[in-house]
Parts: sequence; C-alpha cells; structure tokens
Amino acid sequence: MTGKIKHLVCLMMENRSFDHMLGFMATPQYPVDGLTGAEFCRDSTGEPVKVSDDAAVAGDFTPDPGHHYPDVNMQIFGNYQGSPAGPLMQGFVKAYEQHTHSVPKSHRIMRCYDPADPHKIPAIVKLAKEYANCDRWFSSAPGPTLPNRAFLHAATSIGRVDMNPIWRNMSKTVYELLDENGVTSTIYYSDWTVAMTFKNFASNQSKWFATFDDFLEDCEHGRLPSYSLIEPRYNDCDGGGNCGACDQHPDHDIRAGDRLIWNVYDALRNGPAWENTLLAVIYDEHGGLYDHVTPPGTVNPDGKIATNVSENIKTDPPIPSFDFTRLGVRVPAILISPWIEKSTIDHTVYDHTSVIATARKLFLGDQWQDKFLTERDRRANTFDHLLTRTEPRDDAPELDTAFDDVDPVPPLVSLDKPLTVHQQALVEQAFDMEQHLPAERRKSGITAIGQIRTERDASNYIRLVVEEVMGPRKRVVGQ
Repeated sequence: MTGKIKHLVCLMMENRSFDHMLGFMATPQYPVDGLTGAEFCRDSTGEPVKVSDDAAVAGDFTPDPGHHYPDVNMQIFGNYQGSPAGPLMQGFVKAYEQHTHSVPKSHRIMRCYDPADPHKIPAIVKLAKEYANCDRWFSSAPGPTLPNRAFLHAATSIGRVDMNPIWRNMSKTVYELLDENGVTSTIYYSDWTVAMTFKNFASNQSKWFATFDDFLEDCEHGRLPSYSLIEPRYNDCDGGGNCGACDQHPDHDIRAGDRLIWNVYDALRNGPAWENTLLAVIYDEHGGLYDHVTPPGTVNPDGKIATNVSENIKTDPPIPSFDFTRLGVRVPAILISPWIEKSTIDHTVYDHTSVIATARKLFLGDQWQDKFLTERDRRANTFDHLLTRTEPRDDAPELDTAFDDVDPVPPLVSLDKPLTVHQQALVEQAFDMEQHLPAERRKSGITAIGQIRTERDASNYIRLVVEEVMGPRKRVVGQ
C-alpha cells in the first residue's frame, strides 16, 4: 500500500491542544478519547473549573498562556520540578494564573471549541470526521514551539527545550537524509521558517525553500516533491492582500488557520496527484491549553540533556535538567488520504518524528529502517497502516459552511500589539540572518532588535529579510 503514496505533505499549525480543539467531538457514536464535560482543574483558591465548549475565535488567551518547560511541568504535575507527587494534568488553571495574575482570567484556559459550531473550526472538524483522527499524537518535547519544530525537522532539538531563537547549529535534517537518497523535498513558507537559519541550508536556499503560493501552483500542475512541509503565516500584516496570520497561535483568529487547513486540503484534492497523496495536519505543541491525557514516556533521541530549562523562572528547589524521555502534551493530528476509511479513529502513540519515520518508510525503499536521523525517529510509529482501502475513495467531502466571515486581518486584531515570545524569536532569527549577510545586501535599516516593537513592525521587517536572504527568485521546480 505504501507504493500508492508518492507525496507526503505535512502542515504544522501552532499551539493548540487536542481537547481544546477536538475534545468535544467525543460521543458514543464517535468514541475518540475526548471530553465528557466533567473534566476540571482547580484554581489557586481550590475552586474546580470545568471544561466548557465556548472558546472564542480570538480574545480568550491574552496574555499568551505559558508553554515553556517549567509551565508544562506545572500543567502536567502541579509543580515546576516535574515531580509526580499528586494527580496529573491538573495544573493548567494555576499555571495560567502566573501569566494573567487574575484568578477569574485564569479560568479561560479550560475553554474548548464546540464542534457543532459552523463558524469557528468547521474545516478541521470536517476532515477529522471524514478521514483519520489521531487521539494519541503528542508533541515531541514538553516545551515551546521551537524545540518541537526542531523535532519535525531533525528528530531532535539538539538538547534544547528553551526558546532561544538561534538554531544555526541544527543537526542533519530529514530533507538532507531524503536528498542523499535521491528523494525531493521542499519547505513551503508563508512569511518565515526557522529552517532558513540552519547553517546546512545557507549556501543554497532556493533548493530547500519555496512560498505557499508555489505550493498551490505545484498542486495544480502536478509538481509536488515527495515530501513537503508547509509553514503557516506567523504575523498579521498590513501590506495589502490576504496576509492575516493563519498559524492559530493564541491569540490569532482561529478561523484564519482553519481556512488555511481547508485550502491546503482543497488544493491537494483538486490536483492531479490527489490519489497518490497523504496529508498530515498536526500542531507543534499545546500552547498551555488544557488536555486531560497524561503524556507517555519515550526515548532520548541522541544522548543530549537539556540543562537550560528554567527560562528565567526562579524556583526552590531549582528545576532539574531534562533527559527527553517523556513526550509533551497531546495535540490535534488529522491524517488525510483517499486511501483512508471515513471516520477512522487511531489510538496509536505518535510524536512529530512519526512524520520523519513515515517519510523514510514511504520513500527510502527496503533499507528505510537503517536510514534514520536519531533514536527517536528510528523507533517512532509510522502511520501508513491507516491506508487500508483496496481502492481510493472517489467522494469529495465539502464544507457545510463558507469562510466568508473571515477577514484577512480580523477586526479583533491590533497590528500594534506587542509581540508574543514566539514572534520575538522570529524577529531575532531574522535579525541574526541579516547580520550574516554581506553588508551590501542588508537593506532593512534595522540596527537593533529593539526597533521592532509591534506585530506590524515584525511583519514588515521579516518580509524584507526574506527578500534579502532569498535574493533574486531562482526556484528549482520539484526541489
């Protein structure tokens, strides 16, 4: 069956947990491991706060919920040290209070989406019901965005769970592994990708990167590479056109990301390669949002230990180092292909390195098990077993609603708001990249990171740096 798949496409979204997005899909007729409505966490006064299905499209999660390593420990274990001293998965409300400094506001962390509401996340709900909903997909590390995206790129975070933005020394990636074996791959970016900063890609950016518009064209004309990673837009912008942030990072409008998910699916489904395509829609980490399932143990990928884990949170006793032998919090994951039966629910344990393992199995032939990056992707479960049909489906699921009410930059968004920690990291990555360019190619006029203060500033600056880095457009089709 794996020979039927010629294209594996992965779209990685931002910072949402499984229960927050899809937990209320659970019914006796659809027995995904989700929510009953009785789940709760206690706040700092001891009051139980139940889950609810009234999450807003935006506005619930300012300030940004904590999702650095210490925050995740508090959410899972109820303490910063990660000591299993009491009931697990009960610390979400108390953890959020450390950021809201308000007991009532901390309760918002328990808000989840109603799958029956057609105006919030209809696309991911529809695709979950039509294809495979994986309810045991966990982030690769109990920490923030960048380490988890590193695992998707390289099956390791090179011993890091911090948000230091500089990843120049990233180890060998899946793209290089595939390339060594004559297999094409592309990272399709919208406004930025941390992979642009990897030193191994510095000498030939056009080989590895293309824009999201290129992805749409490649779908239409049957030019997709064997493996594709799609990165959403991380910043709202004001430069005209449809450029609203669509990463679903709190507190961006969730609808823009839901539309992106459908647009990716729709482009693939209507392209000539649909019958030979497998799409994985996953999320990098849970973003501090509630989930009830305790993360399982795993294997250290490469022997590295994270020692810089405090992220400026001073605790007594100090937070210990982390050995990467447990996964992070559960995240949504939808697998889509005409070879997958409708309403499949998959309880297999996955993490982001399962994408790498599946790419190896699909494209590296009989020796795929001997060609791996780290122990994590070597042992990761693959998801090709979900391709169970003997003939591809010929139906074409459609949405029951439209996206007409989604503005490019929604009214709820202020482009002059301060940057999130993730957006600050993106700016620092772009600044670091620009400083490594020859002086004659630096056109932005930015001489200090402190000049970038708002999302408007960040969007404009990152766009300029990408133009500087990529240079004249000389894209190699199919790479």
